[in-house]
Amino acid sequence: MKNNGIKFKWKKRLKFRHVYALVLLGITLYFAWHVLNLLVLTPMRAEGLLLGSRMEHIEYLEEAWMRDTETFGATVDDVDYVDVFWNQGPVVYVSVRVEPGISRSDARSAARTVVEYFIETSGEVALQYDIQIVVSYGDISEQVEENQEALIQHVHEYHRDLVEKIIAHAERYPSDTNVNRARENIDAFAYSITLAAGEGEVDAMRQRLNALNVVFEDELAGGEEDGDIELMPRLPLQIYQTPRSNIARFPIWGTWNNERSRISWSSN
Repeated sequence: MKNNGIKFKWKKRLKFRHVYALVLLGITLYFAWHVLNLLVLTPMRAEGLLLGSRMEHIEYLEEAWMRDTETFGATVDDVDYVDVFWNQGPVVYVSVRVEPGISRSDARSAARTVVEYFIETSGEVALQYDIQIVVSYGDISEQVEENQEALIQHVHEYHRDLVEKIIAHAERYPSDTNVNRARENIDAFAYSITLAAGEGEVDAMRQRLNALNVVFEDELAGGEEDGDIELMPRLPLQIYQTPRSNIARFPIWGTWNNERSRISWSSN
Protein backbone atom coordinates (compact mmCIF):
# COMPACT_ATOMS: atom_id res chain seq x y z
CA MET A 1 0.00 0.00 0.00
CA LYS A 2 2.85 2.30 0.81
CA ASN A 3 4.44 1.81 -2.64
CA ASN A 4 1.13 2.47 -4.33
CA GLY A 5 0.85 5.76 -2.43
CA ILE A 6 4.30 6.86 -3.58
CA LYS A 7 3.52 6.00 -7.20
CA PHE A 8 0.27 7.94 -6.99
CA LYS A 9 2.07 11.03 -5.67
CA TRP A 10 4.68 10.87 -8.48
CA LYS A 11 1.93 10.57 -11.07
CA LYS A 12 0.25 13.67 -9.63
CA ARG A 13 3.56 15.59 -9.73
CA LEU A 14 4.27 14.56 -13.30
CA LYS A 15 0.77 15.51 -14.35
CA PHE A 16 1.16 18.92 -12.67
CA ARG A 17 4.49 19.52 -14.43
CA HIS A 18 2.97 18.69 -17.81
CA VAL A 19 0.08 21.05 -17.24
CA TYR A 20 2.46 23.77 -16.00
CA ALA A 21 4.67 23.36 -19.09
CA LEU A 22 1.66 23.60 -21.39
CA VAL A 23 0.46 26.76 -19.65
CA LEU A 24 3.90 28.38 -20.04
CA LEU A 25 4.03 27.36 -23.70
CA GLY A 26 0.60 28.87 -24.28
CA ILE A 27 1.59 32.16 -22.62
CA THR A 28 4.82 32.31 -24.66
CA LEU A 29 2.98 31.73 -27.94
CA TYR A 30 0.38 34.33 -26.97
CA PHE A 31 2.98 37.05 -26.36
CA ALA A 32 5.01 36.03 -29.45
CA TRP A 33 1.92 36.47 -31.61
CA HIS A 34 1.22 39.92 -30.17
CA VAL A 35 4.83 41.02 -30.70
CA LEU A 36 4.72 39.80 -34.33
CA ASN A 37 1.40 41.50 -34.90
CA LEU A 38 2.54 44.77 -33.29
CA LEU A 39 5.95 45.07 -34.95
CA VAL A 40 5.40 43.43 -38.34
CA LEU A 41 1.83 42.69 -39.40
CA THR A 42 0.16 45.92 -38.23
CA PRO A 43 2.76 48.25 -39.83
CA MET A 44 2.59 46.28 -43.07
CA ARG A 45 -1.21 46.59 -43.19
CA ALA A 46 -1.21 50.26 -42.19
CA GLU A 47 1.59 51.42 -44.51
CA GLY A 48 0.92 49.21 -47.49
CA LEU A 49 4.11 47.21 -46.99
CA LEU A 50 6.17 50.40 -46.78
CA LEU A 51 7.93 49.12 -43.70
CA GLY A 52 7.90 45.55 -44.91
CA SER A 53 9.59 46.09 -48.29
CA ARG A 54 11.79 49.05 -49.26
CA MET A 55 11.42 48.12 -52.92
CA GLU A 56 7.65 48.64 -53.01
CA HIS A 57 6.72 50.64 -56.15
CA ILE A 58 10.35 50.72 -57.35
CA GLU A 59 11.13 49.17 -60.74
CA TYR A 60 14.06 46.76 -60.75
CA LEU A 61 17.20 47.71 -62.61
CA GLU A 62 18.24 45.62 -65.56
CA GLU A 63 21.75 44.24 -65.63
CA ALA A 64 22.20 45.49 -69.21
CA TRP A 65 21.70 49.11 -68.14
CA MET A 66 24.49 48.91 -65.58
CA ARG A 67 26.92 47.09 -67.87
CA ASP A 68 26.15 49.51 -70.71
CA THR A 69 26.91 52.44 -68.39
CA GLU A 70 30.24 50.89 -67.43
CA THR A 71 31.15 50.45 -71.11
CA PHE A 72 30.19 54.04 -71.88
CA GLY A 73 32.08 55.36 -68.84
CA ALA A 74 35.35 53.90 -70.11
CA THR A 75 35.02 56.11 -73.22
CA VAL A 76 34.66 59.40 -71.29
CA ASP A 77 37.74 61.62 -71.28
CA ASP A 78 39.97 61.29 -68.19
CA VAL A 79 38.01 58.26 -66.93
CA ASP A 80 39.87 55.02 -66.32
CA TYR A 81 36.85 52.82 -65.71
CA VAL A 82 33.37 52.84 -64.13
CA ASP A 83 31.80 50.30 -61.78
CA VAL A 84 28.03 50.28 -61.16
CA PHE A 85 26.99 48.21 -58.15
CA TRP A 86 23.45 47.37 -57.06
CA ASN A 87 22.55 45.02 -54.20
CA GLN A 88 18.84 44.70 -55.06
CA GLY A 89 17.98 47.55 -52.66
CA PRO A 90 16.91 51.19 -53.12
CA VAL A 91 20.51 52.44 -53.46
CA VAL A 92 22.76 52.11 -56.51
CA TYR A 93 26.46 52.90 -56.29
CA VAL A 94 28.47 54.41 -59.15
CA SER A 95 32.25 54.35 -58.78
CA VAL A 96 34.08 56.54 -61.28
CA ARG A 97 37.82 55.89 -61.40
CA VAL A 98 39.60 58.82 -63.05
CA GLU A 99 43.13 59.29 -64.34
CA PRO A 100 45.71 60.72 -61.91
CA GLY A 101 46.32 64.45 -62.29
CA ILE A 102 42.78 65.36 -63.33
CA SER A 103 41.35 68.45 -61.67
CA ARG A 104 38.49 67.99 -59.26
CA SER A 105 36.11 70.04 -61.40
CA ASP A 106 36.88 67.93 -64.50
CA ALA A 107 36.45 64.74 -62.46
CA ARG A 108 33.05 65.90 -61.25
CA SER A 109 32.04 66.80 -64.78
CA ALA A 110 33.05 63.33 -66.00
CA ALA A 111 31.07 61.70 -63.18
CA ARG A 112 28.00 63.73 -64.07
CA THR A 113 28.29 62.63 -67.71
CA VAL A 114 28.37 58.99 -66.59
CA VAL A 115 25.37 59.33 -64.25
CA GLU A 116 23.31 61.20 -66.84
CA TYR A 117 23.99 58.40 -69.31
CA PHE A 118 22.92 55.82 -66.71
CA ILE A 119 19.65 57.68 -66.14
CA GLU A 120 19.01 57.98 -69.87
CA THR A 121 19.83 54.38 -70.79
CA SER A 122 17.57 53.10 -67.97
CA GLY A 123 14.64 55.11 -69.28
CA GLU A 124 14.83 57.19 -66.07
CA VAL A 125 14.15 54.12 -63.93
CA ALA A 126 17.42 54.97 -62.16
CA LEU A 127 15.76 58.15 -60.86
CA GLN A 128 13.67 55.97 -58.55
CA TYR A 129 16.87 55.04 -56.71
CA ASP A 130 19.25 56.84 -54.41
CA ILE A 131 22.27 57.16 -56.71
CA GLN A 132 25.51 57.43 -54.72
CA ILE A 133 28.68 58.46 -56.58
CA VAL A 134 32.32 58.24 -55.58
CA VAL A 135 35.15 59.62 -57.72
CA SER A 136 38.67 58.39 -57.03
CA TYR A 137 41.97 57.26 -58.48
CA GLY A 138 44.94 55.17 -57.37
CA ASP A 139 44.99 53.54 -53.95
CA ILE A 140 41.96 54.95 -52.12
CA SER A 141 43.13 53.82 -48.67
CA GLU A 142 46.48 55.53 -49.23
CA GLN A 143 44.78 58.71 -50.43
CA VAL A 144 42.48 58.77 -47.41
CA GLU A 145 45.47 58.41 -45.07
CA GLU A 146 47.38 61.22 -46.83
CA ASN A 147 44.32 63.46 -46.83
CA GLN A 148 43.75 62.79 -43.14
CA GLU A 149 47.31 63.81 -42.29
CA ALA A 150 47.01 66.96 -44.40
CA LEU A 151 43.71 67.89 -42.79
CA ILE A 152 45.15 67.46 -39.30
CA GLN A 153 48.05 69.73 -40.26
CA HIS A 154 45.51 72.21 -41.64
CA VAL A 155 43.79 72.33 -38.25
CA HIS A 156 47.11 72.89 -36.44
CA GLU A 157 47.97 75.74 -38.80
CA TYR A 158 44.56 77.28 -38.26
CA HIS A 159 45.01 77.12 -34.49
CA ARG A 160 48.34 78.91 -34.85
CA ASP A 161 46.75 81.60 -37.04
CA LEU A 162 43.90 81.93 -34.56
CA VAL A 163 46.29 82.61 -31.68
CA GLU A 164 48.20 85.10 -33.85
CA LYS A 165 44.97 87.06 -34.46
CA ILE A 166 44.17 87.08 -30.74
CA ILE A 167 47.70 88.32 -29.91
CA ALA A 168 47.49 91.01 -32.58
CA HIS A 169 44.18 92.13 -31.09
CA ALA A 170 45.78 92.30 -27.62
CA GLU A 171 48.73 94.29 -28.99
CA ARG A 172 46.37 96.85 -30.48
CA TYR A 173 44.08 96.94 -27.44
CA PRO A 174 46.26 95.81 -24.48
CA SER A 175 43.58 95.44 -21.82
CA ASP A 176 44.09 92.85 -19.10
CA THR A 177 41.16 90.85 -20.56
CA ASN A 178 42.65 90.76 -24.06
CA VAL A 179 46.15 89.92 -22.83
CA ASN A 180 44.94 87.18 -20.48
CA ARG A 181 42.83 85.70 -23.25
CA ALA A 182 45.89 85.66 -25.52
CA ARG A 183 47.97 83.89 -22.84
CA GLU A 184 45.27 81.28 -22.29
CA ASN A 185 45.05 80.57 -26.02
CA ILE A 186 48.83 80.24 -26.33
CA ASP A 187 48.76 77.65 -23.55
CA ALA A 188 45.76 75.86 -25.03
CA PHE A 189 47.20 75.61 -28.55
CA ALA A 190 50.92 75.33 -27.73
CA TYR A 191 51.10 71.90 -29.39
CA SER A 192 49.49 73.14 -32.62
CA ILE A 193 51.66 76.27 -32.64
CA THR A 194 54.81 74.17 -32.35
CA LEU A 195 53.77 71.78 -35.14
CA ALA A 196 52.76 74.61 -37.45
CA ALA A 197 55.55 77.15 -36.83
CA GLY A 198 58.41 75.43 -35.02
CA GLU A 199 59.82 74.99 -31.53
CA GLY A 200 60.50 78.67 -30.72
CA GLU A 201 57.15 80.13 -31.79
CA VAL A 202 55.40 79.59 -28.44
CA ASP A 203 58.13 81.45 -26.52
CA ALA A 204 58.18 84.23 -29.12
CA MET A 205 54.44 84.74 -28.71
CA ARG A 206 54.72 84.87 -24.92
CA GLN A 207 57.53 87.44 -25.17
CA ARG A 208 55.33 89.66 -27.30
CA LEU A 209 52.70 89.66 -24.59
CA ASN A 210 55.26 90.29 -21.83
CA ALA A 211 56.43 93.40 -23.68
CA LEU A 212 52.97 94.99 -23.55
CA ASN A 213 51.99 97.69 -21.10
CA VAL A 214 48.71 96.27 -19.87
CA VAL A 215 45.88 98.75 -19.30
CA PHE A 216 43.28 97.62 -16.77
CA GLU A 217 39.60 98.10 -17.43
CA ASP A 218 38.95 99.91 -14.15
CA GLU A 219 41.50 102.56 -15.14
CA LEU A 220 39.78 103.14 -18.45
CA ALA A 221 36.37 103.06 -16.81
CA GLY A 222 37.55 105.90 -14.55
CA GLY A 223 38.00 108.12 -17.55
CA GLU A 224 41.78 108.09 -17.69
CA GLU A 225 43.14 108.85 -21.11
CA ASP A 226 46.06 106.79 -22.30
CA GLY A 227 46.93 107.76 -25.84
CA ASP A 228 45.09 105.80 -28.48
CA ILE A 229 44.38 102.83 -26.20
CA GLU A 230 40.75 101.80 -26.14
CA LEU A 231 38.76 98.74 -25.23
CA MET A 232 37.07 96.82 -28.01
CA PRO A 233 34.28 94.25 -28.01
CA ARG A 234 35.19 90.59 -28.06
CA LEU A 235 36.77 89.17 -31.17
CA PRO A 236 34.14 88.04 -33.68
CA LEU A 237 33.12 84.42 -33.23
CA GLN A 238 33.88 83.70 -36.88
CA ILE A 239 37.61 83.47 -36.19
CA TYR A 240 36.98 80.50 -33.90
CA GLN A 241 35.42 78.45 -36.70
CA THR A 242 37.87 76.27 -38.59
CA PRO A 243 37.55 77.08 -42.31
CA ARG A 244 36.85 74.32 -44.82
CA SER A 245 39.81 72.90 -46.65
CA ASN A 246 40.26 71.78 -50.25
CA ILE A 247 43.11 69.47 -49.27
CA ALA A 248 41.09 66.28 -49.66
CA ARG A 249 40.71 66.46 -53.45
CA PHE A 250 40.07 62.74 -53.90
CA PRO A 251 38.17 60.61 -53.25
CA ILE A 252 35.02 62.72 -53.38
CA TRP A 253 31.43 61.63 -52.77
CA GLY A 254 28.10 62.82 -54.07
CA THR A 255 24.41 62.01 -54.45
CA TRP A 256 22.25 62.59 -57.49
CA ASN A 257 19.67 65.32 -56.77
CA ASN A 258 16.47 64.71 -58.75
CA GLU A 259 15.06 68.18 -58.09
CA ARG A 260 18.13 69.98 -59.40
CA SER A 261 19.16 67.33 -61.99
CA ARG A 262 22.72 67.40 -60.79
CA ILE A 263 25.09 65.75 -58.32
CA SER A 264 25.19 67.24 -54.82
CA TRP A 265 28.80 66.80 -53.74
CA SER A 266 29.80 66.34 -50.11
CA SER A 267 32.53 69.02 -50.32
CA ASN A 268 33.23 72.20 -52.27
